Amino acid sequence: MADRNYWVRTEQGRTWGPYTLAALDRLKGQLTEMCEASLDGQNWRPGSEFPELKDLLTPPRKVEKKAPPPSSQPPRISKAIAEAFGIKETPIAAAEAKDEPPPAPKPKAPPPPPPVAEKPLELPESGSLAEMSPVRLYALAALTNATGRLALELEKGRMLTISFRRGTPEYLGTDDPDQSLVRFLQQRGIVTADKAIAAEEQASKNGQDLVSVMFQMQLIPPADAHKLLGDYASFLLDRALLAWRGTFSFQKDAPSPPGAFPLGAKWTLLVESVRRLEVPLLRARLGKRLLRPVVRSGGMGIGKVDELALNAQEARLYASLDGTRTGEELLKSQDTGVTVRLLYLLTELGHLSFAETEEARTDPEMEPVKDAPPSKAGEPLPPNAERSEAPAAAKKRELPKTAREVGRTAPPAKRAAPPPVMKSAPPVMQAAPKPSPAPPMRPAPTFAQGPAGETQAAQLERLSALLEKLTAADHFEAIGMDRKTATSAEAKRNFFVLAKELHPDTVADPAQGELKALKERLFARINEAAQVIGDDKRRKEYEEELEGKKNSFDVARIFAAEENFQRAEIMIKARKYQEGLDLIEKAISMNDQEAEFYAWRGYARFLLAQDRKAIYEETAGDCRKAIKMVDRCLPAHLFLGHMSKVVGDLKLAKKCYQKVLELEPKHVEAQRELRLMGSKA
Repeated sequence: MADRNYWVRTEQGRTWGPYTLAALDRLKGQLTEMCEASLDGQNWRPGSEFPELKDLLTPPRKVEKKAPPPSSQPPRISKAIAEAFGIKETPIAAAEAKDEPPPAPKPKAPPPPPPVAEKPLELPESGSLAEMSPVRLYALAALTNATGRLALELEKGRMLTISFRRGTPEYLGTDDPDQSLVRFLQQRGIVTADKAIAAEEQASKNGQDLVSVMFQMQLIPPADAHKLLGDYASFLLDRALLAWRGTFSFQKDAPSPPGAFPLGAKWTLLVESVRRLEVPLLRARLGKRLLRPVVRSGGMGIGKVDELALNAQEARLYASLDGTRTGEELLKSQDTGVTVRLLYLLTELGHLSFAETEEARTDPEMEPVKDAPPSKAGEPLPPNAERSEAPAAAKKRELPKTAREVGRTAPPAKRAAPPPVMKSAPPVMQAAPKPSPAPPMRPAPTFAQGPAGETQAAQLERLSALLEKLTAADHFEAIGMDRKTATSAEAKRNFFVLAKELHPDTVADPAQGELKALKERLFARINEAAQVIGDDKRRKEYEEELEGKKNSFDVARIFAAEENFQRAEIMIKARKYQEGLDLIEKAISMNDQEAEFYAWRGYARFLLAQDRKAIYEETAGDCRKAIKMVDRCLPAHLFLGHMSKVVGDLKLAKKCYQKVLELEPKHVEAQRELRLMGSKA
């Protein structure tokens, strides 16, 4: 029983699991008698039905007024009063008789000591990389806003350092000549081999910093210097996060080298670096743990998941984790690269873990647990176990004790016959009402089928238009269903009908790569719709999102907002401005913290207006709001330039296009607009 896993769900709907009894003991105090428990994560029963969980369940708190405890001292009665009422012995009377002072009251028991506060998370001063990975060290520095230098001494004796300032990395350096800045620029084709050697010799001869020497020799273009140094820092950060052997040390408040600058948002840098790590190495580190169920930590990780800026695919994957699927099952059903990287990142940060199926095993990366033995009588069965037939003795329904023990020797006394009573006619048996028949299914969708003898070019054109249509449609429309009458069975049937036409494996010719890629996107769209509608819980949440009733700001809501925005972007580019504007308004209602949403809203309203000069200030205000939220919001600068050009403010338009080129030097549209305005890009 100690090896059995349990899911628990509080009365507020929060779910933990699968956890063993030892792991659930850490939640003691948070589980009440109102919570439910499950052995498979699907079938829930009251927690009080599990005898082994009763010690963990506390009754609901009730505010009751406690009566003051009775005093241990007897009433204080004088000698005169005691004699008047015939009371022989009292402490005060006895003391007065002996001319002694009255006894002192007993001292009160000292109050219990206050609970010991949990030690806050902090970045350790030193340790082994095998016990604490660089990903976790980085996250601890970001969480605690640490300032100092983190030194990683790798296995081959090489040193890699990361300088933090308030949790944000400002500088990365290494003493490995193969990973130096010169070699990095040489691999990029920016510096030739002979110039790299000359720069190193001059820096060594004059005792100067290599970066300063390269600037003096004009080997690094000043306009690209900031970007190149940032790319080099990202390159070293990738190497640092891959380190898993060696030691580390952290020197608190150590200053950053001269010329250091913040490399970006601290959590975004970490997530983007993990996205670049090699999948085989991360999968090898996860090892046999992938055979265990993946569970959430219940908010006990480092930082918050919302701060990690997960993309739409990662957010949807994290939202789908329910503790019932193993890591290997997730890899088979999702994109392998995205899944492995997300599992590694969130397990290192403590937001995810792999369920402990048997604590008695010594191997930390053990195989999944085999089926549990049949439970004893009175115990809940393990998941997926069939209930055996009850013993024959239990099937017989015994009479109550009072009926069984009545003596049978003396027959009961005969009673007088009652007077005749007129019997009523037997009631007329009416037929039970027949259950109302289920509404008939709509015909299977046929919009994926092409005409006979269709050419490849015509098929590409037809499926491209279909993809645009399904992208803009909701999940019900994507698989040809009516929202009012949609059922899980109909969703399953429609999915299989559409999959026969849209599955990428239907393209057998390797030369038709474009057609296969198009079918892959279509198949992914209908698969996503069928999974949401086929699951009652996810369908309910999706319908609430469509109706705008869901106000909680969570990962799933962010993903829904992003999905609406992508559909709006397609509509606006197709000159369907009103449809795109409606989708953007919906996206902003779900997530009002995205600057790009406001930029596109302002541009869509400007394009839709009949009198663009009259609405210019209002629509330009949306773009300015986006720039105020994120100064590097490229669409906001670009759209503000377009709108300013239309209303005749060429000076502002030119300034906006130049800002776009500062953010993206090879932006074709901004270059073209500047050339048309007579300026060099």
